[in-house]
Amino acid sequence: MKLTELAPEWLGFYGGPPQCGVSFRCPCKAACEERIHVMFDTSIHGHPAPPPNGHDTPLWKRDGMTFDTLSLSPSIDASRDGHWHGFIRNGEVIGA
Repeated sequence: MKLTELAPEWLGFYGGPPQCGVSFRCPCKAACEERIHVMFDTSIHGHPAPPPNGHDTPLWKRDGMTFDTLSLSPSIDASRDGHWHGFIRNGEVIGA
């Protein structure tokens, strides 16, 4: 499945500029309305993530500049809440 099929949106980091993270509809099942939010260690524009202001926010390594080319590591694991666990590789959403 392509990331673009999951209504992706760019996110800012604690009020910072957009494209510091991505939010998308969880691919765990067709009717799932939950969104997954992933913050990058470096924004699309190459700026490092600002300090998390005391928040324990995990950051993912990002490669790619668009939803069609985005790759993230490590895997994204929302299984603790009964949702998807997998990877985004070159714009493709892949189960673990």
